[in-house]
Formats: sequence, C-alpha cells, structure tokens
Amino acid sequence: MTITIREALQLPDMVHTRLIAGAGGLDNPIRWVTIVEVLEDTSRLQEGEFLITTGFGLAEHTEKLASFIPSLAKQRLSGVAIHTGFYLREIPETFLTLADHYQLPLIEIPTEINFSTITKAILQPIMNRQFETLAYSSAIHNRMIDAALSKGGLPAIAGELAALTGGVVSLVDALGFEVTQHGSSEALPLDQSQEIAHRVPIRANREHFGTLTLTKPEHAWKELDDVALQHASTLCALEYVKERAVAATEWRLKGDFVEELLNGQQMTHTELESRCRMLGYPLTGHHLCVAVRVEVADQTMLGDLHQSVITLMRRLSDRHQRSYLLRERPHCLLFILQDDQTSLRLLEQLTSRWRGLHPELALQIALSNPCEQLPNVVSASEEAMFALQAYPLLAQSPQILRYRDMQGYQFLFPYHREKESLLRLWNPLLEPLIRYDTKYNQQLLETLEVYLAQNGNGLQTSQALYIHRHTLKYRLTQIEEKTGYRLEDAHQRWQLQLALMARRLQQQLYPTNR
Repeated sequence: MTITIREALQLPDMVHTRLIAGAGGLDNPIRWVTIVEVLEDTSRLQEGEFLITTGFGLAEHTEKLASFIPSLAKQRLSGVAIHTGFYLREIPETFLTLADHYQLPLIEIPTEINFSTITKAILQPIMNRQFETLAYSSAIHNRMIDAALSKGGLPAIAGELAALTGGVVSLVDALGFEVTQHGSSEALPLDQSQEIAHRVPIRANREHFGTLTLTKPEHAWKELDDVALQHASTLCALEYVKERAVAATEWRLKGDFVEELLNGQQMTHTELESRCRMLGYPLTGHHLCVAVRVEVADQTMLGDLHQSVITLMRRLSDRHQRSYLLRERPHCLLFILQDDQTSLRLLEQLTSRWRGLHPELALQIALSNPCEQLPNVVSASEEAMFALQAYPLLAQSPQILRYRDMQGYQFLFPYHREKESLLRLWNPLLEPLIRYDTKYNQQLLETLEVYLAQNGNGLQTSQALYIHRHTLKYRLTQIEEKTGYRLEDAHQRWQLQLALMARRLQQQLYPTNR
C-alpha cells in the first residue's frame, strides 16, 4: 500500500519542506522514493515514484531546464522534491508554472535536511502499510478459503466479501444472470454519484465466467478493499471451475442414462427409480422430449454453442428448481423434461435469453407429444427429432414447434426415414404436373399449391398469382386431367395436399433430390 503526497508532507520529518507548486496532485500516491543527482534519462522512472534530486546540470542546459517538469509529468511521477542550495540556488519560476499546469507536486527541500531523512520519513510508512497489507491479505485469504470450503459456494464467497468490506457485492455470470448479491444497499448514499463500484472479471484458463462487483460510498473506500475483491474473484473462478467439472460429470451420467433409454434397454421399475433419484429427475408424471438445434453455418462452432445452450439451460432450470435429462447429438441436443407449464415457460425463457445473447444465431426448439412412461421417450425422441427436421418449413426462431402442431406433416412421420418412401407418396400425383410445367414452361404445380393454400377460393388464388380467372380455370382443368383427381372432392384435395407436403419435406430432408 502507499501514502499520498498530502500524507507525506504531514510527517514529522517533512515539516521543514515546502510545497511550492502542483497542489492539484497532492493526493497522488507515492509508490517508491528515488534519489537521482544526475538525471540523464527520465524514461527510466516509473509511475508513482517520488523523485528527490539536486538538479545537477539543469542550470547550465536551457533545453534540459525547459523539459524537466514535462518529462516527469509524462512518466506520471507522484511528485518531485528539489534539494536547493547545491546546484540550484532557487527553483526557477518556469518550474512553478509547469508544475501547476501538470498538477505535479513540486517540493523544496532546504539545505539543512539530508536526503536520508526524507527517504526514511516516506519509505517507513510505505513499508509499514505494505506489512499491514500482507497481514490483511493473509487474513482475507484465510477467511475466504473458509467460506469457499464451507460448501456455501459462490454466495458464501460473496457474503464474506460483503462482510469484510462493508459494501454491496454482486456477482453476475457470463450469461448476464445475477448469481447472488450481498450487503445492505441502505448503507449506500442516495446520490449515486457519491459511490464507487469496482468490477473484477472472474477468469480461469482464459475463460470468462462472470464479473464480481463491490460498491461502497466513495468516502469509505479503502485500498485494502481491492485486495479483498481480488481474493474473492480468484476463489470465485476456482468455484466456477469446480462447478464446471461437477456439471461435466452430471452431464455424462445423464447422457448415458438417456442413451440407454433411447436404445430400448430394459430396466426394472426399481432400477429406473434409483437412476432417476440419483440424477434428481422425477420418474412420475408425463414427460416431454425436446430437440434443440443452433442454426450455424460453421459446424466447428457447434461444440461451444452446445455448451452455451447447456449452461443457459442449467441457469434457467436452477431458477425454476426444475431438473431435466440431457443427451448431446452431433447436430442437436435432446432434453427430457416434465410435461407441465413450468417446463414450457423454461423453454420460452431459453429462446428469449438466447436471442438476447446471440441474436445472429437462431435457436430452433421442437417438442414431442407427452409420453406417460419414461421408457417411452424412444418414440417421443423420434417425434421431437422429426419436428426439428421439419422446423424450417413450419416455424421461425424463436417459435417453439410442437409435434402436434405440425399442420399435418406429422402424418408423414413414418415415411421421413427414407427418401424413397416420400418419393412414392408424391411422385405418382405430382410428376405429371412437373413434367408438363418443364415442357411447356407452365406453372401448374405452383397454381395447385396456391389454390390449396387459399382453401379453393378462385378469386383469391387468381389475385395471389396475378392471373386472370379464365387462366386459372384453364390451369385447374389441366391439373385435374394430369392427376386424375377432382379438386371439388375434399378427400382427393387432401391427397394432393399431402403429396405437396411430402415433396416439400423431401426437399427439406434430402436437398439433393427434387
């Protein structure tokens, strides 16, 4: 720790010195005392040093005389003391003007005072404060370690910091969640300009975990508070590393369990109950399978993005006191949640928070139908995955697509696994239209799509296509002739609609095929 120029001038051995200029810098901290008689190179001086000199050689060199004060101010010295009576009989007037301009305290030391007296007078309190800091630092370290080992985690560390400093401590993680806050805000001044907030990043292995902030009234702030803040941030980083290791183990155990369920491994009710209890997931009630995908062009980023989604999901589920199971797949994440309103709110918050954190990366979420028994998540996972594959056809981020709301595409569920199955659904009906369009440069297929989308309303269809009603009538007649289906028949219209959907789905799932 240091003392200021103001404090140094009040020391008993400094009473005969005199501040003659630069009063604006009286609160500059003195970090060390340097005695230089022949000052050849000011660039070697360090920020915060207090320079004592006789001014040897300055009087004979006009250039050195003019640059003396500016060069010291450039090095951000705390102050300068000139021992008059040896080489400078009196301090030049230009020194006074420049010292005031740069707010660099300029002190005159009379001839009768020795260098050693001044040096000892200033260094002794600095050294005493350094020892005080070391002792305080050690005490802080011990108290913080005790807090960290109390199994109280991040709240315990933040609480101990608040108790030690008497300030308000808040911890915000890298995702913007306020993890904890301690200390009474009543102690802070009503005028926010009178308080100081120091923020320290929480980092480990170049990874940013969050920010620790200590806020106190300006008049009550102590340099030792920064020591406590640094200790606390280090322990918070260690706590986050520990949390990451625990989460990785939990993630692996949950993933293994889900994989066994998806592979159809037979388990007794007792075994299921035991595994669920160990992982903190309720076996009772209905369950949802949730497929989550980050839409990103660079697939090498998926690993980090999946980790971000998992971390965000963990933070949100902690707030809702909601447990879940998780399995990572190459291109998506599979979550298993209880089927209730809390889970739906959690997923809505997941999309909202993700959009705030990564507006350029769309998050797609698809839900299965509820399943009554946990082993039934095999079929539920297939529903969620199918809905996720069809997501671009039916929804836009941040919408959540449910299997039951797939606008009829769920009826194609058994056929999506093979492109040939989809092809057999639509090709017999639509191939004649495609072939005709290609040969005669017509738009029969597009006309059919718009006509069905407009619920068979001819006026709206012709307006949407920007064609005359007679042209529309001719095209509809051609469609009926080529497909052999009557558009007035509801059942046959539905088959044509299903064929169009099958074709769109094939184009989505197998983009190399038409």
